[in-house]
Amino acid sequence: MTDDPTAAPTLREARRVAGWGLAFWGAAQLAGAVFSQNATALVAVQAALAEWGAGRVGITWSDPLAPMPTAKALARRAGTGLAIGGGMAAAACGVALLTHLASVAAARPSAGPLAVGLVLAVLSAVRDELFLRGIVLRVTRGLWPTWATLAAAGGVAAAARFGAEGALGLVLVVEALRGVAMAALWLGDRGAWMAVGASAGWAWGLGSIAGGGLVDVRFAAAADAGVPALAVVAASAAAACFWASRRHPRQG
Repeated sequence: MTDDPTAAPTLREARRVAGWGLAFWGAAQLAGAVFSQNATALVAVQAALAEWGAGRVGITWSDPLAPMPTAKALARRAGTGLAIGGGMAAAACGVALLTHLASVAAARPSAGPLAVGLVLAVLSAVRDELFLRGIVLRVTRGLWPTWATLAAAGGVAAAARFGAEGALGLVLVVEALRGVAMAALWLGDRGAWMAVGASAGWAWGLGSIAGGGLVDVRFAAAADAGVPALAVVAASAAAACFWASRRHPRQG
């Protein structure tokens, strides 16, 4: 398999990547039965499987054809992503409050839940970005038009949410659009760092931060499944796709 992350795989390579991806995803789901009583251990094992699987099929965190990034550059990319995801979560909360689809209750901020929530959000983001975006991008880029690659990432994200929770309705639309946004960040950033940061920021913001760790926002529907979340992720997906197309206009 070529080291160029933008090169189109052969059909044989694409089948190989997809097969390994499904195998590691299946192993991650089986881990759920073993660690069902320990959420932290579960997502840690799943993140490790995702990292191992990604390395097995040539998915890299940064463009291997570019100069080796410094630790400062990697931190900046991840931090930018965290700010993007956190901003999306804050916007969803703001829209929900402005439209009276959420209210704020008294909260008792605590550093412990915030720290644990961040760890879980980061591990979950590593798992989801490498499995749900990295694999899809590696299989389809160059073989499909960029718009089809992004649509595939959205479809896989929605399918994974349905498979994990049996969710239906608006939540799947939100998840699909979020998948498109994260995949666009992958394309624009030429790697996983920004997308992982953004995915973690979204989960952390709507989870432990807005769920009582810092403030207590009471949503009329699930925080990531209502109209406010839909509006925010739709706008974010459009913005991310535009940014990626301007940053690398000839890719895909």
